[in-house]
Amino acid sequence: MSILQGGRPETRSFSSEMLAGKGRCVRWTATGLALLPPARVLLALVIGTGTGSAGGAWHYLTGDPAARADAQLHLAVLDVRLPRTLAAVLVGACPGTAGCLLQAATRNPLAETALLGVHSGAAFAVVLGLTYFGAKSPTAPLGWAPAGGMTASVVVLLFAASGRRG
Repeated sequence: MSILQGGRPETRSFSSEMLAGKGRCVRWTATGLALLPPARVLLALVIGTGTGSAGGAWHYLTGDPAARADAQLHLAVLDVRLPRTLAAVLVGACPGTAGCLLQAATRNPLAETALLGVHSGAAFAVVLGLTYFGAKSPTAPLGWAPAGGMTASVVVLLFAASGRRG
């Protein structure tokens, strides 16, 4: 009986079938998202510039003896693509990890490295190293930048901790 016929309105509640369907969708989405980074790494190793084809690189990675004997394929996959891919993974993971640690340390979901001055501290330390300490080698910023970033984050966290006590 409907409302028009003088009955009560029908109400629909969530059933276990509806919730099971949503759970299945979430599981498929989570599985797809979990498989995406390894698939991207594999694609970066297989597809690239150079003389080696994608099929040749795939055969090299899967252990085909004929492909393993090819010196150009070895150079393209292990000496060029693999270090580049690993560097990209590390460079991509580091800012996310730093942001997560800062959010946990400050208990602030909006905390990020740029907001708390870590980037500026790293840049300032690199400029100091290049200008006043004669750090002229191309790898010198690799030491100065983390030191400056850590110093800036310690100073910011000390200021924040002193404000809570008072």
